[in-house]
Amino acid sequence: MEGFSSEADLEEALRLSPGYDGLRKSIQEIGQMQSIYVQRTATGKYLVLEGATRVTILRELDRKFTSGKNQDVFRYVQAKVLPQNFGEKDVAILLAGIHVRGSGVRDWGRYIEAKFIYETVVGRPGHPPLMNQATLAENMGKSESWVARLKSAYEFALKFVEYVDDDPNPRKLAAEKFSTLEEISKARVIGPQLRDFDNKAYDDLRRDVFDMVRNDVFKEYRDARFLKEFYDDPDAWAQLMSGEKHIANKLAQQTQDKSSHPKAKIAAMPQLVRRALDRGEDGFDDEDVTSLQQTIDLIEDKVHDGVHPYRLALKKATRTLNKASRADVVDLQPSDIEEFREAYAYFDGLVGQHFQARGA
Repeated sequence: MEGFSSEADLEEALRLSPGYDGLRKSIQEIGQMQSIYVQRTATGKYLVLEGATRVTILRELDRKFTSGKNQDVFRYVQAKVLPQNFGEKDVAILLAGIHVRGSGVRDWGRYIEAKFIYETVVGRPGHPPLMNQATLAENMGKSESWVARLKSAYEFALKFVEYVDDDPNPRKLAAEKFSTLEEISKARVIGPQLRDFDNKAYDDLRRDVFDMVRNDVFKEYRDARFLKEFYDDPDAWAQLMSGEKHIANKLAQQTQDKSSHPKAKIAAMPQLVRRALDRGEDGFDDEDVTSLQQTIDLIEDKVHDGVHPYRLALKKATRTLNKASRADVVDLQPSDIEEFREAYAYFDGLVGQHFQARGA
């Protein structure tokens, strides 16, 4: 019952959890399908290790039906009793198998998954870690990087809990905002800065972002994906700082519209190609060069409307010649020089004929 002052508080929290109503309807119609897991304590009572929501539902239904055909139907709970030597590590592996890899039981929410991961690999107050990230990832059927990301996101959420400690229920607020907090924690550039808790240079930025989350500027977690773009735009950042509800959603839509514009795609092209080359991709060929050149020609025709394309091409050739170095010349083949001289002689002849005709 960690985090709850009484059993009644725990039951109330479970009733408000996502999926509770659907599960209650299912149990009322077809009964309890999956056993819960319990372990006997030193006092002789049984501690529910998995299935607290089902126990709460059965108890609620038993209180509801005090007469009729459903009377006493929900009074008993199907349970599997774990042996006394079943330790915390064994319980953690069991829970991971049921809620992450298993079927027939509600999937954990993202916040519960992250909390479980953190407490398993970092430990709870007074309890050492139960296993490392690699072992937990194997038992959860996930990659180690997936486990590491959720662990980091929960650490970030804990900082949020500390910041909003004047809220009536900081942990509940963190759970409700967890998807947004997770998205923020992995945002480009800003995410690592916000998670650098030992660097005071980012404390003010973290406080600003936590205020944004608290003030509901993010309508949905996807809005936080553009945090870097917002931060780079002083006007957008000022709007977020204002605390206007759901303003990030409006800004995110504007950012998406900009990024889908051809101008934005063209601006991103050099970096896209550079990354592909750095990865060793060698699928580029002359067809790609031709496509890009056609694109350049189209844009130049628009930008320099009314200017003959050949004049633009001549200016390019002139700039290329003016930028030549001795190293460039050394690399040329004799056939290249001969081809150039022939082309220039032909061009110079046309120019001479033109001016001769004008003089006549």
